[in-house]
Amino acid sequence: MFRYLPEQASEIAPKIDWINNLITDLSVFFTVAIVGVMIFFAIYYRKKDGVDHETPQIKGSHTLEWIWTVLPTLVCIYIAYYGVIYYQELRYVPDDAMVVNVVGQKWNWSFKYENGKETSNVVYVPVNRRVKFLMESKDVLHSFFIPAMRVKRDLVPGMYTYVSFTPVMTGEYHVFCTEYCGQDHYDMTAKLKVVSQAEYDEWVNYKEDLSAFTPVELGKKLYTGKGCNACHSLNGKKIIGPSFLKAYGREVELESGEKFKSDENYIKNSILAPNSQIVKGYPKNQMPAFEGQLDDTQIGNIIAFIKSLDGSQAIEEEVLPEKSDVDVTKLTPVERGKYIYQNKLCVTCHSLDGSKVIGPSFKGIYGREGELQDGTKYVVDDEYIKSSILKPMSQVVKGYPAAMPPYEGQLNDDDIAGVIEYMKTLK
Repeated sequence: MFRYLPEQASEIAPKIDWINNLITDLSVFFTVAIVGVMIFFAIYYRKKDGVDHETPQIKGSHTLEWIWTVLPTLVCIYIAYYGVIYYQELRYVPDDAMVVNVVGQKWNWSFKYENGKETSNVVYVPVNRRVKFLMESKDVLHSFFIPAMRVKRDLVPGMYTYVSFTPVMTGEYHVFCTEYCGQDHYDMTAKLKVVSQAEYDEWVNYKEDLSAFTPVELGKKLYTGKGCNACHSLNGKKIIGPSFLKAYGREVELESGEKFKSDENYIKNSILAPNSQIVKGYPKNQMPAFEGQLDDTQIGNIIAFIKSLDGSQAIEEEVLPEKSDVDVTKLTPVERGKYIYQNKLCVTCHSLDGSKVIGPSFKGIYGREGELQDGTKYVVDDEYIKSSILKPMSQVVKGYPAAMPPYEGQLNDDDIAGVIEYMKTLK
């Protein structure tokens, strides 16, 4: 009865489901039995013919009293026994368990591995190996929940908590925050990716040698790696946010009318708390706060990169060919879609790595389910993508601004089909 739980992707999941289903079935059975008897008595012994009838004297039955006392007690003891056993299994962490540090803060998850590697809103673990997520909160109460693994635990500011499990199936699973934590609580999600041990070893041990790079070069890597290029050009062109060209030392006027010159403090504050100083003429709530995602060294590298963009030297930006330079009819549908993604500014607002920019990431988007701002549910299929391209304002995804221009009249059916085929390849 009521077998609607998600797939059992951890070693403990079948046991948790069994005891959960047992409690549910017993609750339903006794509720129906007790309430059913109550309803029967209420009908059968109702007042008849408008005359009060003397209630017969019923003497107690010691046998019945023993049954309805002992039987529920035994059932409770039975459930409590397995509840304690399974709880101990959930909390057990062997000495050889892999440890991943988790930090929750408004409104994202960050993960740090034992070798120092860090990720944001996506975490990799190997299949058939015990893992311990050691968790802390940087601000308010959060709750880390992986339904497929049947684990959930609160993150409490000022202390460490943990969840532990052994994944038994490879695949991608949802991670949620189930403790209301403010404005964007609904969007505080992540992905758990369970892969083979060999794939995990290759992924976690891959580390680019950054020692040979200058601060400017590292800042440029962060510029693209953190999605700054989606909103800030390097050539003076206005996109979503101000261009980085000659940004250092430039006079800035805020929406409040305050004016000052852009310096290190201004840039750092703009990265950590962008909504605190909106430049006049630019929209609010477009740039995500990077507090907790970048350390002081990384911020210093970005500042060094911005300082270098003083106009004294040529800017090495990816130059995309003009449409007239490429005969798109000779490209495969996937190549055509990729070309349009690059040349029609899709790259400005839609990432390919799962990170949230202005619009939803294209990574794994085909077949994804979601909710629009008006509460309508949607599934990303061919028709949805086509409609989103031609008339984007008709279906704005919840949690994203209505910022995409319509492409009706700019793309033909073959162009749109190419974009769709390209999206399908972005697993």
